[in-house]
Amino acid sequence: MLDNLTSGHRQNLPPGVELVRGDVGDAKTVARVLKRGFDEIYHLAAFFANQNSCDHPVDDFRSNALGTVLMLEGAAKLRGLKTFLFASTSSLTGDLDEGLAEGFSTPYMASKFTGELYARYYRRVGAVPVRTVRYYNCYGPGEWPGRYRNVVVNWIEKVLKGEPLGITGDGRETRDFTYVDDIVSGTIAVARSKKTCGPRVYQLGTGKETTIKRLAELVQEACGRTVGVSLTPRRGWDKTMRRRADLTLARRDAGWKPKVSLEQGLWRTVAWYRAHFPSK
Repeated sequence: MLDNLTSGHRQNLPPGVELVRGDVGDAKTVARVLKRGFDEIYHLAAFFANQNSCDHPVDDFRSNALGTVLMLEGAAKLRGLKTFLFASTSSLTGDLDEGLAEGFSTPYMASKFTGELYARYYRRVGAVPVRTVRYYNCYGPGEWPGRYRNVVVNWIEKVLKGEPLGITGDGRETRDFTYVDDIVSGTIAVARSKKTCGPRVYQLGTGKETTIKRLAELVQEACGRTVGVSLTPRRGWDKTMRRRADLTLARRDAGWKPKVSLEQGLWRTVAWYRAHFPSK
């Protein structure tokens, strides 16, 4: 496993997993790792979060665009590679008609779409057996709270501290919140299906919309505390009111469907959080 641990944590790795600490945007590091040879590659590395990309666009490009090209170029030199799974983002769904740069509202969207285009190129010329997925608001055990992190874990921390939940906008915006176990099973299903190695992009989510206001209610219920919410103006780049995964292709080509409801996922995530941050 190659990771620079800027947002991940070594404690999350199960026993026996070898960690190479390095940057996916560094050509020498990527070449050294891929020289070992692999039959499957899961390229999940990303400089995560739209706001993070606005604050640090060069770092975002290095990880999401350059890092993807380096991974694909290295994968093209491997023998016996069965699949290269590229993880993209739901931020490109709804805001963007493919190929229209006017749809980009953050560097993160631009860099991830660039990754998709390069993945499409390497697949088209027959160099790499690429599958592409877009994740929809993944959350669950293993994610630590912090700046730029997922709203779910940050809200759990706030509720358990007794702090109100801040909502940017009016709370009517919808997103598709997907439990991490479903993301993992969907990723593997798409990566290993014989029907998915093509130009299609597979959306991995629940197929259900949840308003941000309703999410705040559910997080408080899962935590067993009521702290209320406070509204602040919507961020300038956040223009999407509704977002929901279309599971048609994932079901048809990979035989996949999610299993964990949002309520179940939140309860599990709160339990994990309390076990790992007992003083909060």
